[in-house]
Amino acid sequence: MSTIRTRADIEAAIEDGSLPDWEARRYRSFDRTMTDEESPYPCYFAVDAHEAGDLRYLFAPPVETEAGGAAVADGLADYLAAAPDIADLTALAVFFEPSDGADATVPEVRADVWGLLRYLRQHDPEPWPQDVPADPADPEWEFCFAGEPMFLVARAPAYERRHSRYTPHGIELTVQPRWVFDDFGGDTPAGRAARERIRERLSAYDDVPVSPEVGDYADEDSREWKQYVLPDGDEPHPDEFPVDGWTTDP
Repeated sequence: MSTIRTRADIEAAIEDGSLPDWEARRYRSFDRTMTDEESPYPCYFAVDAHEAGDLRYLFAPPVETEAGGAAVADGLADYLAAAPDIADLTALAVFFEPSDGADATVPEVRADVWGLLRYLRQHDPEPWPQDVPADPADPEWEFCFAGEPMFLVARAPAYERRHSRYTPHGIELTVQPRWVFDDFGGDTPAGRAARERIRERLSAYDDVPVSPEVGDYADEDSREWKQYVLPDGDEPHPDEFPVDGWTTDP
């Protein structure tokens, strides 16, 4: 069984000393990032949800291990089932236990994250949603699990210039159900305002320009899967999809 935690759960465990050291270290780092008023984290959706207690958190074994995949599969299914009752704005932050690959490069992080996503695809308890294309070449493709489309963001120690994707102690994955963005579509005033605000904050936060891969969902010139693990610089993401045979897996 997975253990999805709230902010209050974790902070109480830190207070009474029952949280393992690596978990406490990871959470404290995340909390500092989300609550830093001098250098606000660009994704204010995540900041607001963390401060409101509407994020959920999962500690998992190393990302490259089968145990890590199994923990995320269980935790993500539990979170997605509960998410509609949490808040309109929510996400799951997954903190992976550091391993021998803690000093991985960005391409190695990308390989590990996509290895995890392939594991989830192969162990998905539900069929791929009929209204989401299974072919990653389609601009409306996005990762799905347990019947839910979602947006993913990976952060890791490998990032030196793209600080918005940096975290010091190990790989982290944030998952947002697609329905969180229902009121922020590409052609809505709220959506345009949100993207403009986030881009402004990214420009101030990172040492490199906003990635050319960051675009609107379903835009013909954008592929959402490229945004999951961005390059550290302003170079484009490799065009080749990271997993062979995706449309026929599992």
